[in-house]
This record gives sequence, C-alpha cells and structure tokens, in this order.
Amino acid sequence: MATLALLGACSSEPDTAAAAPAPVRPKPAVKAPADETAAFAKAVSDGKPGAAVTIRYEFSGKPTLGTPTELDVAFIPSAGVDSLEATLTGMDGITLAGPLTVSFNSVESGKPYRHRISVLPDRTGVFYITASVNTKIAGSSLNRTFSIPFVVGQQTARVQQKPEPARDAEGEAIHPMQAEETTGPKQE
Repeated sequence: MATLALLGACSSEPDTAAAAPAPVRPKPAVKAPADETAAFAKAVSDGKPGAAVTIRYEFSGKPTLGTPTELDVAFIPSAGVDSLEATLTGMDGITLAGPLTVSFNSVESGKPYRHRISVLPDRTGVFYITASVNTKIAGSSLNRTFSIPFVVGQQTARVQQKPEPARDAEGEAIHPMQAEETTGPKQE
C-alpha cells in the first residue's frame, strides 16, 4: 500500500506553483542621454555641401544694446571626423570676449562639444557671428564657414518706396513697357 501511495503521488499532476518559472521582470529601459542642444538654433552654413560638423547655438538672453550676453555654441561632428578647430569672429557693431579659438581632439560623432563666449552689442541692428570650422578627416582638412545671426533692438519694417521714374530730355516720365515678341516676315 505504501508503494501504491508513493506511485500515486508520483503520477499525480505536477505542482504548477513549483514548476512555473519565476516571472521575468522587464529591465528598466536605458534612456539615451537627453540632447542638451536640441532646443538650440542651428547656424547657417556657407551653402557648400559636405559640412562635417553641425553648429547649434543659444544666447543666454535677448541681446541688448550695451549689455554683454553669453553665447553657447555646440559643435556636433559627423561620422569620420577625428578633430575640429573653430575660430569665432564678429562684425562692426559687436564685441566678442573670451577664447575665440577652440579645438577638440579625438571627437565622437554626434556628440556636442560646447564653447561659450560673451557678445557685447555696441549698437542696434542685425548682426552675424562667423564660425570658421576646420575638421580633420583621415588626415585631410575640410573647412566650412557658418553664420550665427541675431538682432539687437526693435527692427522696424522699412516701407519700400517706389523709385522715381526716369525722365526724358523734356522732363517727362519714362514708363517701361512690356516687351512683345515678334517674328520676322514670312518667307516663302
């Protein structure tokens, strides 16, 4: 009987609680680091194709006449870039302060390399900061120029006035006429 009881115990249905695998808990998703420069404006390149770097920038506040404003520039290299060097220059009406030349060695593709300078507007108007960037790719150099635009003060829309028409010898206004296309005489 004891043998039958043991056989009965062995042939009984397996205990599902003991046989069930432990629940697999999902691992927390590893978030990619947030791009700190995603909200930055994008600098305008010189129009040549093949820039090996993207430039993003942000002013710490609205540039104001006579008040220095910090400019945060992010240089983001493309794949294949080994190193980069940049020179920042201003135009008449603004003064740049801080290190105006920067270089980064052993750069990683897509990683922003940040640099800060101070910008002091001397007058109101539309201004540009030029970033000349030289990248090294497999021993070769590639140079591109970018513009960082900004406005100081209120810019009013200029009313475009019609130019005075040209005058003939008698002082009469000369009005341009629409050109008409004609064909020569019909040949037979």
